[in-house]
Amino acid sequence: MKIKSTIGILFMIIVSVGIGGFIFKNQNEVQLNNRVRMNSIYEIAINQSKEGQHENFLSTRQKFVDVLGQEEATLNEGKWNPFFTVAPDLDLGRILIGMTHWNSMQGFGEAAGRLMPQQVAVDYFSSFDPLAYALLEPVDGKEFDMNTIKESGSVVEFAIRKGKTDDAFGAKREAFFNSLNKYDGYKFAREFKVHKLNEKGIPSLAENTQAVVIVWDNAEKFQSAAEVVFGTKEYQEFASKLEVEAYFASSPIK
Repeated sequence: MKIKSTIGILFMIIVSVGIGGFIFKNQNEVQLNNRVRMNSIYEIAINQSKEGQHENFLSTRQKFVDVLGQEEATLNEGKWNPFFTVAPDLDLGRILIGMTHWNSMQGFGEAAGRLMPQQVAVDYFSSFDPLAYALLEPVDGKEFDMNTIKESGSVVEFAIRKGKTDDAFGAKREAFFNSLNKYDGYKFAREFKVHKLNEKGIPSLAENTQAVVIVWDNAEKFQSAAEVVFGTKEYQEFASKLEVEAYFASSPIK
C-alpha cells in the first residue's frame, strides 16, 4: 500500500481560503453529489510533522485547535495517535490524525475563510506535511456521533479507499463487514463518501471512493482479530477491488 500526499502546505492554505471566499459566491459550481449543500460534514486530516519539528507541530496545532473551537460551526473535534499501518516508510511517532465535525459545508467554508489568513494557522500549517485530507459525508445519510470513536482504550481504524471496479463497494464489501461481527471486540463500522478539494478549492465528490471508520474495544482484541482477518477470503476478495490511499489503526488522545 502507498500513502499518498494529497496537497502541499502552500496549496492547502490557498485552497482553504478559497473555500471561504470563493465557494459560496459561486454556489452554482458547487455540486456535491448533485446537491448544492449538505448537512453535517466531517473533516479528516492525517499529517506528519516535519523532521525535527514534532513538538512545534503539537504546540502550533493546539493553538490552532483552540481558535478553531471558537467557531460556531464546529460541533466536535478529536485526535488519534496511529500505532499500525502497512506503509513501512512512515514514522508513526510523527503522525497525528485529526477529525472535526462541522455543522455544514457552508459553516466549514466560512470558518476556513476567517481562520486561514491568521498567523496561528500559518504557523501550524508550516509545521507538517499532509498525508491525507478529505471531507466526509456518511453514506447512510445519518448523523455520526464522533464521541463513539473518542473512548479511551479503544482502537479506531481509519481508511480511505478508491474502488478499482464499479462494484468495489457492493457485495464483496458487505460480505467482509458482515464477517467482522464474529470477532470478539469488534464494535461497529461507518462508511463515508469522500469529498476532495479540486484545483479551485471547491469540494467535489471523489469518484468511486469511500472512507471507513472501524472501531474495536481495545488493542489486544484488535490485534488478535487482525492476525486472522487479513488472511480471510472475505478480506482478500474485497481488498482486491481497492486502491488504498490511507490506512491507520489508532488510539484516541484525550
